[in-house]
Amino acid sequence: MQTLLMLHGLTGEGDMMMEFAKKICPEGCNLIVPDAPFKHERRGYCWWEYSDKLRKEGVVTEKTLTEIYQSIHFLENIVPEEGKIIIGGFSQGAAMAQIMLLSKINKRISGMVLLGTRGIKDVHLREGLRNIDPVPVLWMHGKSDEIIPFNEAITLPNTMSEENWNVKKIVHERGHVIPSGHHITITNFVKEIYSNNA
Repeated sequence: MQTLLMLHGLTGEGDMMMEFAKKICPEGCNLIVPDAPFKHERRGYCWWEYSDKLRKEGVVTEKTLTEIYQSIHFLENIVPEEGKIIIGGFSQGAAMAQIMLLSKINKRISGMVLLGTRGIKDVHLREGLRNIDPVPVLWMHGKSDEIIPFNEAITLPNTMSEENWNVKKIVHERGHVIPSGHHITITNFVKEIYSNNA
């Protein structure tokens, strides 16, 4: 049994991601769209607490690391014990998807869908990419994204390409969103990974 694991962004929740996830999930594939384990102070949930102060200072605190490890364990425990996993997410959820390259389930990852996000710390990203054989990646970002500027986001697919990972890039003109006009491309991408591992 293959699984599609889709992770919502900061202040989001699984229900907000569910409609899109159902749309891109191949028939017969197990679908998991969880709420992140931490309540966010404003609304919804988060994979780790992320504030403007943390972003500006760029310092990863002990608390942040603890929350990231808790989120790793949370995801390791909710996926089936066997089978390939296509992992994806939006914004902070897509950052969490990258972090799972460093987890116990990393060798079961068969593809990645990284939407509206930036790369995790370069050294950790490269370590994760070198830990497993390359898998197909779809990366998408908006040129008008005010939350994660495009020039910061583009380093992620560039780093993956440098590590010999095959990345399908989608660039759109909008902001921090998943435009409906690209849903079919994402659906076909996931379907192909699923078929190749059937």
